[in-house]
Amino acid sequence: MPGFTPANGAKVFIGPAIDVDTITGVAVLTALTGWVEIKGAKDLGAIGDEASAITSNQLGSNRTLKGKGTMDAGTPAFVFDYKEGDPGQVAAAAAADPANNFDYAFYIEYPVKKTTGGTTAKRYFAGQVMSAREGNLSANNPISLTVNVGINTTVYRVAAT
Repeated sequence: MPGFTPANGAKVFIGPAIDVDTITGVAVLTALTGWVEIKGAKDLGAIGDEASAITSNQLGSNRTLKGKGTMDAGTPAFVFDYKEGDPGQVAAAAAADPANNFDYAFYIEYPVKKTTGGTTAKRYFAGQVMSAREGNLSANNPISLTVNVGINTTVYRVAAT
C-alpha cells in the first residue's frame, strides 16, 4: 500500500430518517438497517468538525484573540453521475424535498483494509439533505447530481481492520 489512502472505490450510503437526539455514539448508527448505496459517486467533499471562531479585539494588546466556539461538521457536496432510477439517488432526492425536515443517517466507506480478511474504514454521521440538484447539462458530459448534506452530528470514525 502506498503512503496514502486512495479515494478510488469510496462509496456513500443513505440510511433511514433518525432523530439526532437519540444518537449517543456510533453503535446507534451501525445498528441501523435499510442502508442504500447512492451510486455513481465522483466527489464526496470534505467532512469533519471545525470550530466556529469566538473573537475578542483587545485594545491594550492591539490583537484579536480567538477561541473555539460551536463545532460544525460541514455541509459536504456529494457529486454523482446521475443514474435514472438508482434507489440511493431516489432516496437522496426524496430526503431533499422542502417538506421533509428529517435528519438521515449516512456513512462513507473508504476502500482500505489493513488485512485481506479485514473490514473497510467507515465514517458515520447524520444530517439534513439540503439539496439534490442536477447539473452539468452540456455536450459530451454526464449529467451530475449534487447532494448537499448539512451534518448535524459528530462524524464517527470506524477504523479499517
